[in-house]
Amino acid sequence: MKEKVGEIMTRNVITVKENNTVLKVIVVFKGNNIAGVPVLNDREEVVGVVSEADILKLLDNFRWYTPLFTAMDLLNLRGEQLHDVQRDIEKASEMKVKDIMSMNPKTVPPDALIDDAAQIMHSTGFNRLPVVDGNNKLVGIVTRADIIASLYDI
Repeated sequence: MKEKVGEIMTRNVITVKENNTVLKVIVVFKGNNIAGVPVLNDREEVVGVVSEADILKLLDNFRWYTPLFTAMDLLNLRGEQLHDVQRDIEKASEMKVKDIMSMNPKTVPPDALIDDAAQIMHSTGFNRLPVVDGNNKLVGIVTRADIIASLYDI
């Protein structure tokens, strides 16, 4: 049975930079079928994590958006309402990742116990933890799915 995070983590991690736009993040998510990534600064240090939830929180700032807003609602907008929505979506897509990411994320070293990583995820509600070396350089990522798979030795 695997015991350390380094044994189950994904090593080739998809990342974004803190100065990337929200639109870039959406493209990365869609193109890789993922829902969150670590955010790196210019020194390649982990400075945050951005997820679909962060992008949805961004939409909460717009008066037209509600959690019940659907694609059908968008199709039925006309005139000034439609223009307002388009303008807000463009504005949101141009925002920088550093303005919406979860900053100072919880991280773990590769030699951390899987149980400890699971406890951090449970207590924080995070679905993923960047795995970093002693210099805060990204060496992997561990997700809830990785932990569940490790229980079954998959």
